[in-house]
Amino acid sequence: MQIAISIVLYRPDPGWLDATLLSLREALLNAHAQGEISRAEVMLIDNEVAGNAHKNMRLVDSPFNAVIQKWFSPDRVWLRATVIAGHGNVGYGQGNNFAIAACPKANFHLILNPDVALDPAAITTSLRHLKTHQDCAMVTPVATAEDGAPLYLVKSYPAVFTMGLRGFAPRWIRHYFSAQLNAYDRAESAFDAPIHDARIVSGCFMLIRRSALDKTGGFDADFFLYFEDFDLSYRISQFAAIHRLPATRIVHGGGQAAHKGWRHIGLFCRSAIRFFQKHGWRVI
Repeated sequence: MQIAISIVLYRPDPGWLDATLLSLREALLNAHAQGEISRAEVMLIDNEVAGNAHKNMRLVDSPFNAVIQKWFSPDRVWLRATVIAGHGNVGYGQGNNFAIAACPKANFHLILNPDVALDPAAITTSLRHLKTHQDCAMVTPVATAEDGAPLYLVKSYPAVFTMGLRGFAPRWIRHYFSAQLNAYDRAESAFDAPIHDARIVSGCFMLIRRSALDKTGGFDADFFLYFEDFDLSYRISQFAAIHRLPATRIVHGGGQAAHKGWRHIGLFCRSAIRFFQKHGWRVI
């Protein structure tokens, strides 16, 4: 079995990127040792550098080539790591689409953020589950923040009011709508309980069958940033199951749009409008 991993990079935190690649390497070594994969290709998609692109958008002088050399030894012939670059900032979804197109023979594809630390068994447990549950097309993990706080990656279908509360309302206002926010986070059950009917999931770790990506066409590149993961998982859920696995665990160091300035808030709102126009509006 072959797996491809894509990590889109745009001004990543160097410490988190090192943690991500170290934990990814260990998780791949574990999966290979357990016989779950025979070949792996890790692709860093450099969304920073534009111009001077070589054939197939591979750029020899991308600064992330040094990162590849630091964490992935060329002696492991089954584990290949490359950089895709030269295209500039085409957005998160389109960057992942470049990597998906570059690995057509992979049986599974892992979408991974550069601020995620994987448990050593995360890939092994996920692949075993996918191999034994043919109805499942995507696996999402149990996640915690750096401080150990639970993160809810599986979501209910979003409503405009709920997204506004979650993204931009101060804490004291959110307190009055905690029931609504908990329903959005599907917090009716424990954050580490199994879920077999997920429809919308966060994209920090999405392990997907290649056949499901082919059927959907991958990410919708019209989402430049935000909601592209919701859109893809929702489209996959229309024909296959998405499962949250308690045995697959990560630590995620992400953040919210409201904490990233007006440009990110604008991107968030534009992508939210596209999502609702595409899949249906829900106000409350």
